[in-house]
Amino acid sequence: MKLSAIQKTTQAVADAISEAVGLETEIISDEEKIVAGTGRYKAKVGSIEKCGDSSTNEIYGMIFRTGVNYIIEDAPEHPDYWGVEGELAEVCCPIELDGKVIGIIGLVAFDEEQRRLLIEKKQSLLDFCTKMAYLLSSKAKEMAVTNGMKTILSSIDEGVLYVSRAGTVIECNEQAARLFNENYNEIVGNNIRNICSDRFVTDVVSMGTAFRNVERRFTNPDGRNLHFMMDIYPIKLIENEEGETDPDAECVGTVISMRDMADIKQMVYELTDNSMTDTYSEIIGESKAIRNIKGYINRIADSQSSVLITGESGTGKSLVAKAIHSSSGKKDKPFIHVNCAAIPDTLIESELFGYEAGAFTGARETGKPGKFEMADGGTIFLDEIGDVPIHLQGKLLHVLQFGKFERIGGTREISVDIRIIAATNRDLEVMIKNREFREDLFFRLNVIPMHMPSLRERREDLPLLLDNAVAKYSEMLGKPVQGINDETMLMLMSYNWPGNVRELENAIEFAINMEDSPVITTASLPESFKSGGAVYRNDLTLEEQCRAFERQIIERLLEEEGYSVNSKRKVAARLGIGEATLYRKIKSLGISSRGEQ
Repeated sequence: MKLSAIQKTTQAVADAISEAVGLETEIISDEEKIVAGTGRYKAKVGSIEKCGDSSTNEIYGMIFRTGVNYIIEDAPEHPDYWGVEGELAEVCCPIELDGKVIGIIGLVAFDEEQRRLLIEKKQSLLDFCTKMAYLLSSKAKEMAVTNGMKTILSSIDEGVLYVSRAGTVIECNEQAARLFNENYNEIVGNNIRNICSDRFVTDVVSMGTAFRNVERRFTNPDGRNLHFMMDIYPIKLIENEEGETDPDAECVGTVISMRDMADIKQMVYELTDNSMTDTYSEIIGESKAIRNIKGYINRIADSQSSVLITGESGTGKSLVAKAIHSSSGKKDKPFIHVNCAAIPDTLIESELFGYEAGAFTGARETGKPGKFEMADGGTIFLDEIGDVPIHLQGKLLHVLQFGKFERIGGTREISVDIRIIAATNRDLEVMIKNREFREDLFFRLNVIPMHMPSLRERREDLPLLLDNAVAKYSEMLGKPVQGINDETMLMLMSYNWPGNVRELENAIEFAINMEDSPVITTASLPESFKSGGAVYRNDLTLEEQCRAFERQIIERLLEEEGYSVNSKRKVAARLGIGEATLYRKIKSLGISSRGEQ
């Protein structure tokens, strides 16, 4: 059987596929003809597909010979892909009948957004195409679009309704039934007005108008509050078997696809911060200051109280914020990081709180949720909180106090369940005196204060941090650098590190890029280390400098832990040496023991 014999059905399926998944569709037959298509392929229906010759090495040719599925993620770079229409990616599936390939379905991406969608859902799209191929290979020539619609809808992850122009639900998938909390049999055959109480949606169905990414909130007849992102597409079928489309053809129905906003928020989380589940272990250091920070994180992780993290730039404030979240019961919920200093004052309110349709010139006609909505159920991290303009601080205070806010242009308060963590390298108390920061907001944020120490305050962590950075960047850059030589280590240990951990990692990344030997030498360090930035004695021998620095480290640890026998036992453990070795070093280095306390 030839696909050309059921051309009308084939075209209807192509239209339905494109309407449901948002990609252009091409269906070709083993006669090397385009028998159905959407978008730019629609005008070519009936013409020869030059890439469909089964004797060639082109992808379509190989599919006709082998019957194998293909997913092309980067069409311009694929050696066997001969696309001439500007295709960027494609899912190709053979249509088989009685062991013979009688055609091919191609789902094609022509822009980067479509390409991203195709790559993200390639397996479900391939499964989808496989089912459509089975549909088209059926011997029943009278197969109608409606009979195939259920297979189409059940093949995609989103909730989908197929509604007639009169408003009757012709078909739906399980996801749609779940979203509306109804049984399949209660939806199919019912009027859309009885399923969806949103007047906007029902009016669009009757008008046959298309909308994409429309955010809708409504209360259903059963009292459930629903919050969906919807795509609405009218369906217009071709008028004849020759594939000619009447531009004025009447709309015969509508496909509505919907996603629960809670699922979208979870997807955003998984695509952004899902990789941070072990952030706690990424806090490198064994100094007393870092051990205190880690202990603090364990104690406050499951609290709902606000946290204010202070400290110099580059000390790891954002890492600690993520560690608090990933150690809490909210670790499987969104973590939304907002760099307040990176957002212009004119945009920060809309970024944080979102806006309604038509709220201002240039606003999306569908509105836009803000960061607080996206963080609902999880944590929002307001980095560089000191850069939030004074006029917006009152709205932030309201969210902290009541967990509610309004979008720009909105009239309805939105409730959120979030934990707020803020961070700054600025002195907020000085800003309060200068009337640059609200005192009441400061007290609301500063319920749990945390201070990140600078590297100058925890120099004993430098060896661990340096070793970790060498391992990290040697692997990332693919260079076999295994460590740091003694002279360079001394220089790095003596450096003042004004940029803290961020500067340390940048310096090591630079050095590994420059280094040709198995260890980092002074020659490969940035110029700042060679021009006086590093404070160390070059009038002493290496051994003398190492002894001086060793004495400095031991003295600092003794100051932290104390000079008792038990305290020295702790110092030895922190240094990774035996107690007897520590006592020998104290004696040989001339360190005063201050008596046995």
